[in-house]
Amino acid sequence: MNQNLAKDAAAALDEKRMGAAETRPEQNKGREGMRQWMAKMQENAYLTDPDIVHTFRYWLGDEYEELHPELVSFGARVPAELEPAVMENDLRFNNPRVEHFNGIGDRDDRIIHHPKYNEAGNIIYGSGMIKRLGTMGGLKEGMAFFLLSSYSGEAGHNCPIACTFETVRLLRYVDDFPERQHWIDMLEVPNYDDNFTSSQFLTEVQGGSDVGKNATKAWKDSDGNWRIRGEKWFCSNANAELMVITARHSEEFKGTKGLSVFIVPARKPDGSKNDFTFRRLKEKMGTKALASSEIDFHDAYAVPAGSVERGFNRMMEQVVHFSRISLAISVLGMNERAYQTARNYADTREAFGNTIIDYPLVQENLAGIKTDVTVGLAGMYALLAGQDDADTGKEMPDYMHAFLRLMTNISKSIISKRVVDNVHHSIDTLGGNGAIETQSSLPRLLRDSVIYENWEGTHNTLIVQVQRDIARYAHDKAYFKAMEDYLAMLPASVTSEKAKAESYLTILRKDMEACKSSSTALQSMKLKKLIEQMADIFYYVITLLEAADQKENGLGESKFAAAEYHRLNRLETSDIEWNEETLALIKAVVSA
Repeated sequence: MNQNLAKDAAAALDEKRMGAAETRPEQNKGREGMRQWMAKMQENAYLTDPDIVHTFRYWLGDEYEELHPELVSFGARVPAELEPAVMENDLRFNNPRVEHFNGIGDRDDRIIHHPKYNEAGNIIYGSGMIKRLGTMGGLKEGMAFFLLSSYSGEAGHNCPIACTFETVRLLRYVDDFPERQHWIDMLEVPNYDDNFTSSQFLTEVQGGSDVGKNATKAWKDSDGNWRIRGEKWFCSNANAELMVITARHSEEFKGTKGLSVFIVPARKPDGSKNDFTFRRLKEKMGTKALASSEIDFHDAYAVPAGSVERGFNRMMEQVVHFSRISLAISVLGMNERAYQTARNYADTREAFGNTIIDYPLVQENLAGIKTDVTVGLAGMYALLAGQDDADTGKEMPDYMHAFLRLMTNISKSIISKRVVDNVHHSIDTLGGNGAIETQSSLPRLLRDSVIYENWEGTHNTLIVQVQRDIARYAHDKAYFKAMEDYLAMLPASVTSEKAKAESYLTILRKDMEACKSSSTALQSMKLKKLIEQMADIFYYVITLLEAADQKENGLGESKFAAAEYHRLNRLETSDIEWNEETLALIKAVVSA
């Protein structure tokens, strides 16, 4: 009797719902548009943007044909498998936690992750990018996969990816490191369940950018083993099998001269847990799936990464430099996925009788976001190509080595700053829907990009670094020499654009000389604008190189549109003059 009543009530409720649905056609239409948006977000993330495909094709050369199918396969997994795993792992109660004691009360610090963390890690590491990135000359290949994995944000793994491949490269430079090949082999295992990962800890509570204040001590015991005593304040990927850290090997030398680089394994040679403990995990606004801890080292066993006397230089050259490259690539990946999300929404959302992509203000917003990805990635791949040449010993002028360092520092600052704005304005496209954590990755991408913006040097730190390098090593002169080389590579088909680039460089030279004749305090203020111009002229020229190739190979002219919109938006001193021609330009940018 009661079961029959329940069935009748359920049937009546279903009938009521169906009837209600028939009376709300506009709501159903709106929800159907959102279903179409969700369906578009499941398309291959790599193939969605032909401009990115072309950038890989242009810079990878003969390697592209072999790599393309792997990128297609990985690009399909990003929306279908990786993003859902990352989204679930990022939920508040699924974030990592620390367990300080084991079942019988012994101190046994462990990081506990949600199962989706391992699932995401197996997808990312399964691409084989660590082996590529850790191989000299493999940055262009490996960073293609790293860009795609970053479509999902930091994901708890992309920071460790950078640390891990940098450690592989560092170990290759240290011939006498015990069991070096074993460590390299384990770091290169292409799945998270079985591999080793690495981390890097510089920051201490008394100094972040001011690394010279580091006080963590390295000393030798009676057996000649190095020991680490002290604390590190910001330790991401705290559960790594290897930790690359800075420690003070000498009290005689102050500042960074007394620092060196040590590798601290999670376990000592006898297999027992090394002597460090976790205090707590950081409650961060972003990169929440990444376990960031405060760690105390209680005379932990460590091995120096080569000669202790020049260790800090090694940290900057072999670790921090490549971290800054990685960060710029990673945030461009976040930018691209944010653009895809906003563009797909604009294609499927109706307002005031039109699909919102038809509105010029929406097109303008999206054009700026798309352009920054296109030109930024072009510039970064030119730097990756130069770095691969340097790493493989290809002959190049000294000024190109200086240029690579200079533009890596500048690009990390400029690109990361713009990506935060771009992800924010991607959210604008969705309106209130853009703020909903369960509908898209946009809120997570915004939070993660803000964290990335300040990693490996704040904007002020990088500006001052550029200022010092110009004063000490004439990096400005290296910049202009390198730009002359890139200009010489432009084909005759872009003669008028080349002339514009040359005129911008002429103005920049004059402004740079005026800056250098100013007081030290004024130089830092003036450089804020000048480094943007240095970056934007470089990106413009490199995008023109790619655009000429794109057109010549019958692959469209979208990069010419991006280069021109970038020029108008970033290099011209006056505001864009809006007319039918500029309206057509932004349409061309977003049509790619």
